Amino acid sequence: MMKYFVLLFILSSNIFYSQLPKNNDWNVAQEKAQKSGKNILIILTGSEWCKPCIKMKKNVIETIEFEKFANESVEIFEINLPRNQDLNSKVVMDYQYFKNKFKTNALPSLILLDKEGNELVKISDGLASKQKVISKLSKYN
Repeated sequence: MMKYFVLLFILSSNIFYSQLPKNNDWNVAQEKAQKSGKNILIILTGSEWCKPCIKMKKNVIETIEFEKFANESVEIFEINLPRNQDLNSKVVMDYQYFKNKFKTNALPSLILLDKEGNELVKISDGLASKQKVISKLSKYN
């Protein structure tokens, strides 16, 4: 009986785990940042196929600590590249634009901007450690 209770608890906690609010539209993210006064965090990822991206998602993005930090401090704009994407798709065009604008070829990359869209910091290493990521991003709040 206890085994079933533990299994039910684990399953229900995953069901009620709140998702981190992310925008996949730059204009929406920027508008929300203007209204809230928060910085904008761009997440460049390929979370379904890129091994470092999968690690970042599991060890950082989906943690309660990062979720708390992000909800208090940033509006998230995520560009998540699927494995086989049409090169003319919006997500690929957004990825190309932002990687060129902020001069990064690394996946994953985190780019923190102020609410006006000016770069504060770019992080492309140490992205498997929530402590390192939160510490680096917290310096700009």
